[in-house]
Amino acid sequence: MASWRHDFKRLTPPKNKAILERCAVCGAEEFIPYVCRYCGHVHCVYHRLPENHECPNISQARAPRQPVHLERRQGGTTLRLIRSPRISLMPGREILALSIAWVVLGVSFSMRYMYQPSWWSQPIALFEVFLLTLLIIGTSFLGHELAHKFTAQRYGAWAEFKLWTVGAIMSLVFSVVSQGAFIFAAPGAVYIASRSSYIGDVMDRKTNGIISLVGPVINVAAATISAVIYFGLLAAGVGVKIYGFDPLTQSILINLWLGAFNMIPFFILDGQKVLTWNRAVWAVVTIPLWTATAVAIVLLR
Repeated sequence: MASWRHDFKRLTPPKNKAILERCAVCGAEEFIPYVCRYCGHVHCVYHRLPENHECPNISQARAPRQPVHLERRQGGTTLRLIRSPRISLMPGREILALSIAWVVLGVSFSMRYMYQPSWWSQPIALFEVFLLTLLIIGTSFLGHELAHKFTAQRYGAWAEFKLWTVGAIMSLVFSVVSQGAFIFAAPGAVYIASRSSYIGDVMDRKTNGIISLVGPVINVAAATISAVIYFGLLAAGVGVKIYGFDPLTQSILINLWLGAFNMIPFFILDGQKVLTWNRAVWAVVTIPLWTATAVAIVLLR
């Protein structure tokens, strides 16, 4: 009887000492282990995915995901490029947020026409101008935000556009008060985070700066294309106006304004992130952009 008790105590672990599972790949101890549903083995946070621990039953996985490769650096985590994203991966809430922001900016940029009495005598023309403005916003604002999202996903980061209710209200209020002369073009933003942020890693400044820079660059590219078409038609003596509304000049103005506004180094705007990454890059992009925007407002508005 005594020997049985002795053996029982020897086989029973101490109550104050926790038993930690070990990863089947690297042997790391895990307080909260991950058990693969396909092979049943225990794995750590780095090898929890079937494709990361060479699961023998990976073919049973419904949608095997490509692992995100992380390169450790002193300043943070640099994310390598992975496969291109698909627009079908956008959740419904994000599409709804983009749609609301799109309409808000369309109303804001159309506000200056609503203050002209001559337009109210032509409600159909005013509605057509609003639709044209929405089309221009679609190539400027949506192009800007989707460039952020897809570039971030290209770098392996999580990215999703979220509506900023206060910013959307401010956009409408500023457009009403200024009669369309000033637009607070920030109804929302693409929120970006490293997929490894849950283990303490953060995206490095360079990657964040590049992701932030592509949005204004898209606006500059769209404005440049519109300007080339506009001045080409102008040289040929051809004008494109619908009820006095010139979509090409509006495309130039809206794209330049969105790019210039977002390069302001303040709060969540792109300029703050680019300036934090590289002041020289911010200056090279922002100063000519602000100058071109001011010139376009004087000449085309």
